[in-house]
Amino acid sequence: MTGWTRGRAEIIEMIERRELTQVTANTELADRLLATTRQHVASARLLAASDPHLAYAALHDAIRKALSALLQIQGLRATTSGGHLAVMHVVQAQFGASMGAILRPVDRIRITRHEAEYPGPATYIDEDAVHDDLPKAEAEIEAVAKTLPHLPVFSAEP
Repeated sequence: MTGWTRGRAEIIEMIERRELTQVTANTELADRLLATTRQHVASARLLAASDPHLAYAALHDAIRKALSALLQIQGLRATTSGGHLAVMHVVQAQFGASMGAILRPVDRIRITRHEAEYPGPATYIDEDAVHDDLPKAEAEIEAVAKTLPHLPVFSAEP
């Protein structure tokens, strides 16, 4: 099967900048990441009232791990220098056209979670914020679950 063409140039550039690395594609690991995402969403739901900051962090982690599963199935992984942003950039490059509406809240959720981790005077996350973004995280996870079986292993060769 040929490599994924959409986002190909961006992926190659990210590999050259050492923001991404190629690894052995592992379906089992991608499936475990996806299972973990569902556990994080369930935890967020349980914690929303008692600890909304932790619940929101769980939502962010669920989304990040779902997106990481998309990379894993293709034999790609973000490096420590690429981090969370590399995951988001490569997924946006590959799937922005087809999953744009589902991906749209990802960056906002990442920024909100970052603000919760490094709060300022105006930082406020409550149960409503968690419940507002729960469906977005669930939609992301389901889109990833539907996409995983159809992705080829990335190859730098045309």
